[in-house]
Amino acid sequence: MSIEWRNWSGSQQHQARQLSLPGSEAELCSLLDQARNEDLVVRPIGSAHSFVPFWTDDILLSLDHMKGIRQIDVERQQVTMWAGTKLHEIGQPLFERGFAMMNIGDIDRQSIAGAIGTGTHGTGRHLQNISNQLASVRLMQANGEILNLSAADGDLFRAAQVSMGTLGVVTEVTLNVVPAYHLVEKSWESSVEECGEALQQLISDNRHFEFFWDPAKDVCSMKTLNPVEVGFSDGVNPVGPAHEIIPSTRDLEFNETEFSVPFESGWECFLELRGLMQRKFPDVRWPLEYRTLASDQSLLSTANERETVTISAHQSNRIDHGPFFLEVENLFRGYDGRPHWGKIHTHRFDDFSGHLPGFERFREVRERLDPEGRFLNSFLQGIFGTS
Repeated sequence: MSIEWRNWSGSQQHQARQLSLPGSEAELCSLLDQARNEDLVVRPIGSAHSFVPFWTDDILLSLDHMKGIRQIDVERQQVTMWAGTKLHEIGQPLFERGFAMMNIGDIDRQSIAGAIGTGTHGTGRHLQNISNQLASVRLMQANGEILNLSAADGDLFRAAQVSMGTLGVVTEVTLNVVPAYHLVEKSWESSVEECGEALQQLISDNRHFEFFWDPAKDVCSMKTLNPVEVGFSDGVNPVGPAHEIIPSTRDLEFNETEFSVPFESGWECFLELRGLMQRKFPDVRWPLEYRTLASDQSLLSTANERETVTISAHQSNRIDHGPFFLEVENLFRGYDGRPHWGKIHTHRFDDFSGHLPGFERFREVRERLDPEGRFLNSFLQGIFGTS
């Protein structure tokens, strides 16, 4: 008997053989034994916030029964939690102990393992993606053996930072955290010309800066977030703990594509995308989102070895996004764009091999840890060039 499953936006819908929700590592180990004995693929589903076909028709794995904070190490400034813990479940317990995550994205519904595994990020020129807050990770391999990885493990750890669940099942993570901080949010509208003139200064002068370009009005909705002292209020702008101010509510379901381009190419790329939408897709009313991301050394990070601008395009999940997203993706190719792993793209092995610096090393690690391809489906086989 199969089970019906869909992701958040409905872009992925499946009938899977089973959905498993282990409550412990022992139960997870038994599930992986079953998968080996029956030659089945296992794919973790996190909070189902990815838009691409990460899933399988064999065994879908949810860690919703393995969540919660296990320990906060005050001296080391680290928090350890089960991998199924959702981002929105982390902020308040940390805040009560005087800590916070360095940064999160503008959506906080994802599981921590899913956010790490897809390279999810926020915005800030000097802020890296969530995967770079990882201090250590506990990984169960297909044979049930546990790997405990940290920076001392070199490329094994750098591969585990962004792996899309292809190395094994992450069961526990430890994050480096920072002292709790409050932010003030300021928002305003600007013309495209004014945005372009002020862009570099706004990026340099603010901890967080981003803008949404509204195609209907041809204006930029600007937003900055900056630290303030506890108790600060200007009587106008929202102020509060970081975990309350950074996330935004997303009530309408949509599909999304996002690419990372070199920082110095960001504005030019945005202007070309704007022109494409105005000429060929005037009916698209969903915005473009423009953010910044610091470089890192994670093997599959979209910011690997380069300072980055990320640009996202959106479309209602009730409208066919295919023609629009395909042209957007083709435009990004001209800017050496790297797709967000969890958002819609058609890139495959030839698009990554020789272009993403850590890609070949990641493939070597993946083959070593999962030689039978227990955590690969056909989509991921196409990315990593396996069969």
